[in-house]
Amino acid sequence: MVSIPVVKVRVSASADPCHRGTLSIGDWTVPCVVGRAGLVPANLKREGDGRTPIGVFPLRYGFFDPVARPDFPRDLAFPFVPASADMIWEEAGPHYNRLVYAEDGERTDDRLTRKRAEPLFDVVVPIGFNDAVARVNGGSALFIHAARADLAGTAGCVAVAAADVMSLMRHLRPGMLIDIDFEPRSAAADTEDDGDPIEVVRFCGLERGPKLIVTGAVHGNETCGPDAIWKVIRACRTGELSVRRGEVTFVPVVNGKAYRQGTREGDRNLNRDLREAPVVLNYEDRVANVLCPLLRQHDVLLDIHSYRSAGEPFVFLGPENNTGTAQPFARAEEEESLAVRLGPQLIMHGWLDAYAKSVAEQARHGGTGGALSHAVGTTEYMRACGGYGLTLECGQHQDPDAADVAYQAIVRTLAHLGIIDAPAPEAVLPRVIHLADVVLCLSAGDRLEKTWRTGDPVMSGEIIARRASGEIIAAPREGFVIFPDAAAEPLKELFYFGVASDRFADH
Repeated sequence: MVSIPVVKVRVSASADPCHRGTLSIGDWTVPCVVGRAGLVPANLKREGDGRTPIGVFPLRYGFFDPVARPDFPRDLAFPFVPASADMIWEEAGPHYNRLVYAEDGERTDDRLTRKRAEPLFDVVVPIGFNDAVARVNGGSALFIHAARADLAGTAGCVAVAAADVMSLMRHLRPGMLIDIDFEPRSAAADTEDDGDPIEVVRFCGLERGPKLIVTGAVHGNETCGPDAIWKVIRACRTGELSVRRGEVTFVPVVNGKAYRQGTREGDRNLNRDLREAPVVLNYEDRVANVLCPLLRQHDVLLDIHSYRSAGEPFVFLGPENNTGTAQPFARAEEEESLAVRLGPQLIMHGWLDAYAKSVAEQARHGGTGGALSHAVGTTEYMRACGGYGLTLECGQHQDPDAADVAYQAIVRTLAHLGIIDAPAPEAVLPRVIHLADVVLCLSAGDRLEKTWRTGDPVMSGEIIARRASGEIIAAPREGFVIFPDAAAEPLKELFYFGVASDRFADH
């Protein structure tokens, strides 16, 4: 049997103060402290937030100050090297979260070996967090080091009492990992409903203006929204972005349960059949009872998502102005004007009609068929309440550029609405696709003909998929493959089919 040596850091979720915990290696355990604001999921960690990321991270090497520790032992199992006087661990700029070297007498106050009120950094072990491909503002310079004498919380590092430092260093082994998390909840607690609050951050300008709400993680596995929203919040707090008019409300994580699980949903899809629930049946019902009134307080919604299949970012637009019964709407011009200024060139529309066809097809093939109300998500709800809203799909879930697409779109929205003082963003010349049809998976053997990306063009007659029976599913005309799902289950959407739209022909 093989094993990997682990340093385990555990903090009680109910700890007061929230930064006290324990550090253990096997049977050896000592008190420790973490960030003064406690623990935070790793992808919510932000520079300067005073929090320590939850997760498992590598410990590769350590440093010691040869001036302060001339007697530092050289026979430890874990690799340590002397820290030179010119070392700096960057916490900003183009070399973010990297070890760099100062020249001459530059930046003496930033150096690792600088003198401090307490000798906290005579021996340090860098924690391998956000360092493979550093995400700017995602947290930097996290170490294991000596704690302050009063065991105060850190800026995000893990620290043990000065008297325990050398004992800890002797317990370290090459290839070690550090596992940081809350203590496991009791079995009784695990049976309780999740009752964590939804965090809402609002900035109000001193002049009249529109009320914008920006939401992320309606689906918990779509993390680009929270990442971008936290970055914008920080920019608003530091003054990099200054809210002058109206209001902007940020909800970084709408669906907390799904977000913590890393899944699309907690108990059900929150972005289907969104409405207040007089009778609460699940977690998402409880969230909806908070989210719906919050949406009604605003004029404009930007809801940030990503999607499973590969493809470019795009904007989902609502219907044209109409007085019909399904979704009457009178603010299409405002919605279209914002859509072409978010950044992505691709715009799609026709969601409700396409979903209605999916419901009808499911019923035709013996499924329950569902209801058209299941197509109502955040933007549909917003339009029904007299506002308008856009869904921004920032690309594939794991696309490293998705968060930047979202960040730029938020800033562009703030500028377009005049909430911040910034040049009005230029409109793009859009490529517009209308969702015209949907094809269901009818049996487990149905498969896509190749690895399609959302937005891939197809010629009339081109094979898109095949049934388990061998029947060919070909494009009925020139168009586009949308939301292809190679893992579709029977009576779920195998792909949507789109056609070129002339909706913006007069713009």
